Amino acid sequence: MSRLSRLLALVAALVLAAMAAPGVALASPDAKVDQQIRPCFGLLIEPALARNCKTGYRPKPKVRPCPRGTYRVHGRCEVPVRPPIREIDCSYAYPGQISDALARLYDGDVLTLTSSRGGACVESLTINQSVTIVTRGFKPALNRPILVAPAGQPCIRIAPGVPYVVLDGLAIEALRAGQASCIVGRATELALKDVSVRYDGEGSALEIGDSRLELSGTTFIGRTRQAVVRATGQIMASDVEIAATAIGTAFETSGDSRLKDIRIIRLGDWTGSGRTRNSAGFVLSGMNRQQLVQIDGLYVDGFSRGIYISGGNETTLLRPVVRDSDWAVTLEDSDLRVLDGQLEAVDVGLYADSGTLYAADNKIVGVMRAGLYAEKGAQIRARDNRVFARPGGCEALVTGHFDGALTCQPWFEAPELFRTPRDRARLEFDAYWPVPREAPPTPTIPAPAPLSGAPQAGGKAQ
Repeated sequence: MSRLSRLLALVAALVLAAMAAPGVALASPDAKVDQQIRPCFGLLIEPALARNCKTGYRPKPKVRPCPRGTYRVHGRCEVPVRPPIREIDCSYAYPGQISDALARLYDGDVLTLTSSRGGACVESLTINQSVTIVTRGFKPALNRPILVAPAGQPCIRIAPGVPYVVLDGLAIEALRAGQASCIVGRATELALKDVSVRYDGEGSALEIGDSRLELSGTTFIGRTRQAVVRATGQIMASDVEIAATAIGTAFETSGDSRLKDIRIIRLGDWTGSGRTRNSAGFVLSGMNRQQLVQIDGLYVDGFSRGIYISGGNETTLLRPVVRDSDWAVTLEDSDLRVLDGQLEAVDVGLYADSGTLYAADNKIVGVMRAGLYAEKGAQIRARDNRVFARPGGCEALVTGHFDGALTCQPWFEAPELFRTPRDRARLEFDAYWPVPREAPPTPTIPAPAPLSGAPQAGGKAQ
């Protein structure tokens, strides 16, 4: 009996051992599931136990929100790319809007300015790439600009090396410029077409160095002791008007240049002061010996030194007109040709300090000292020049070292055009605005006369 009990106990022990073995567990699905999840019962209580449970749990990293105005791309915050703005209404523009638009434009792009209610953009522009700035539906007028420079800042600053900048149809003002010039640039190419600039300060309305400058239909009005327009380089200008209080232009050309229909007028500000006595209308100096400059239709009114030429290879003045001057044309160390000019001067009409002066077919009016005068070392070659002197001026005229013959007539035989009082009815800076020039009339070509023997209207050939 005891042996049977021991046998049953051994069988029961073997059965229990077989149920606990892995091989037996694989045979039971419930036991398999129970074995897999039993070690991970504490996962909800302690997530660190996930390392032993093979669940692949990874805690998500904390993500900071992107700053305002940006969005997330591939885990990084980026500024949205906005299309460039190519048109700005200055009546509603915020300060700095033109600069923001220029920064987003492509190289060589076009920016259009409008003014729906007559407002102006108040801003100082910095141009770092090629651009064309134009206007649409805007007509310049006195005290109605489209771009105004802040006090003490330039209107437009062009970075050195910019390939080209074109301004078309703009009206620009800098009335509290201080020592800053309005349009400034160097080593670039600048073109101004139908642009008007009003400047009041101690600099210049236009100051461009070592560049190519093209001016067309442009007006500069400046109340400054410096030259209103100052440029060095190659200059091409046509139909330009300059109103200045002291000096009109100061050009230093470094290549062949052509200027046509330039009109320089002195304003009434500071009349009678020392600045007026030292004023100069058109100054051309610092030229090299490898260039030619042709100036056609230059008009200078009201400056003590009307036209001043210094240095260079050869300069030609075609049909110049100088009025209300002390010295109409002054020459130093250059070759100058003055052809078919009308020169009004109190002291000397054509004065040569050094160099060679060629003068032909000129009218010199109102002089009291000399029509043509040459210092020692200068040469004057003249032909068919007429001098209209002041009363008794023909007897008192001297020619210096010039031995040519002159035709002198009394002053009252001069044309009525030149007998005008000095500084009469000159406008000042605040009231000056260029008068629109009328287009020349279209010439009518008469119909050719009928040939003999040709049939006439309503008739037959004879």
